[in-house]
Amino acid sequence: MKYVKQWVHVALFGMLILFVFSAVSAEVIRAEETPESLVIGYQAVPNPQTVVKEMGWHEKELGIPIKWIKYDSGRHVNEALAEGSIDIGLVGTSPAAAAISKGIPIEVIWIHDIIGDSEALAVREFSGIDQIEDLVAKVVAAPFGSTTHYHLMLSLKLANIKSGEVKIINLEPPEMSAAWKRGDIDAAFVWEPTLSKLLDQGGKVLFSSRQLVERGFPTADLCVVRKEFATKYPSVVIKYLKNLDRAVRFCRSRPKEAAAAVARQLDLSTEQAASQMRGLIFATGEEQLSGKYVGDMQLHFGLYTLLKDTADFLEKAKQIESSPPWPVFMRAVSASYVQKIIPQKKGLAAPRPNIE
Repeated sequence: MKYVKQWVHVALFGMLILFVFSAVSAEVIRAEETPESLVIGYQAVPNPQTVVKEMGWHEKELGIPIKWIKYDSGRHVNEALAEGSIDIGLVGTSPAAAAISKGIPIEVIWIHDIIGDSEALAVREFSGIDQIEDLVAKVVAAPFGSTTHYHLMLSLKLANIKSGEVKIINLEPPEMSAAWKRGDIDAAFVWEPTLSKLLDQGGKVLFSSRQLVERGFPTADLCVVRKEFATKYPSVVIKYLKNLDRAVRFCRSRPKEAAAAVARQLDLSTEQAASQMRGLIFATGEEQLSGKYVGDMQLHFGLYTLLKDTADFLEKAKQIESSPPWPVFMRAVSASYVQKIIPQKKGLAAPRPNIE
């Protein structure tokens, strides 16, 4: 009887182990589930994401179907994220701030590029516009809600020019070229490659975003992901960022090949692509955590503070209804995915405070 009891105990123990193992196995299987596809909302920007798209790295490395959908501005990317029709998208800091303020459930997880000379205010060469004060009573185009719209409004404010003194109209980049040819607009604040097209058609740069960055008002293109998607498929998000980090290093180590890849995507010459890429600053994941290039773009305090400041400005400009308190922006910026793609180094990234 004693041995029977021992056998029963062993059997029960074995069954318990089997049950636990099965449960753990099921959890692992559940954790390793992948989505049927990944839908990316992108814009025509000469940055590392465009390199990734041309090289097909996501298609090769993620192991799932990839669908790329092109948008003309971040405002449209926000709408797609809100609808759930895309999973990951590229938006500027202004659209990101607006999305967070409106309660669109997104996370900011990567800095595609820090904007310098690749965004600028182009004016007609013989329009008589030689300084910002000359914009009074002129027609100036910008995609509303974009980084260039934000910098346009900010530059007017810094020059003590009321926005009502300038006729600002909402045009997407493809519409600007046509409006410029017709003579409907006197100036346009826009990004590459549309910027170069306007300059080639008798335009000149009045000032670029780099000058505003130097005055303490940086902008950037950000990678945002639907929170639901990131929570359910974190391994996909991490692999996605690994490819972006790889592309930054590729742009540095093999700049001619990177420029050629961008050129094929944007229908430019390699020289044009290289020139446009020089107007942007690309940072690796490690540099984004440390804030090496631009402190305000650090994937911790700096970035969500910048987004909050941007939202405050947009509220005063009546571009959004209200700017929520700063913890809302803090919760919307996540460095956790980037932390998983780089070698762990002591003191590299400060711990993220827990704000409930």
